[in-house]
Amino acid sequence: MSAEDFFRALYEAGCSRLRELNALDAAIGDGDHGSTLVRGLKHAVTAATGARAKAFMRASGGASGTLFGLVLHEIERHLDNGDDLATGLERACARICDLGEVGPGDKSMVDSLAPAAGALAEGKSLAEAVSAAEEGRDATREMRARCGRAQYVEGGGVGHLDPGAISLAMILETLARRPVP
Repeated sequence: MSAEDFFRALYEAGCSRLRELNALDAAIGDGDHGSTLVRGLKHAVTAATGARAKAFMRASGGASGTLFGLVLHEIERHLDNGDDLATGLERACARICDLGEVGPGDKSMVDSLAPAAGALAEGKSLAEAVSAAEEGRDATREMRARCGRAQYVEGGGVGHLDPGAISLAMILETLARRPVP
């Protein structure tokens, strides 16, 4: 799968889940997570080779645009240049933790990203990394948010899945659907 094909497939996945992501975000945030994601992906699809993640970041804006852009940048490098995906996702995760002042267990995208990156670093398959991301995503339901808007919601968002963790799992699911050469 080329980066162009990946971003197109991810845009389609985001469009199909737009309302769901916005509704999930409305429960613990400002309700625009899906719209922000799709807006960025729309621009990424039409961007030049090597510039898709940057186009995503510029178009989506805000903190989440930058943080998701770091993940998409590493995936783009993997698909365009053959860079090691495990190393790239570990690098993105470390940068997100630093910039967002967040870590595993804080009810964020990191709860999906860290286990997926760890699985790949251990030599597990992309399918196993997706499973790890999904388990991390599902664990956010019972977490109390310690960062982002969700921390200000009554109960810190306990009982709700984190939209960022859902989107991160969706990104990896889309990547895993690529045809094997």
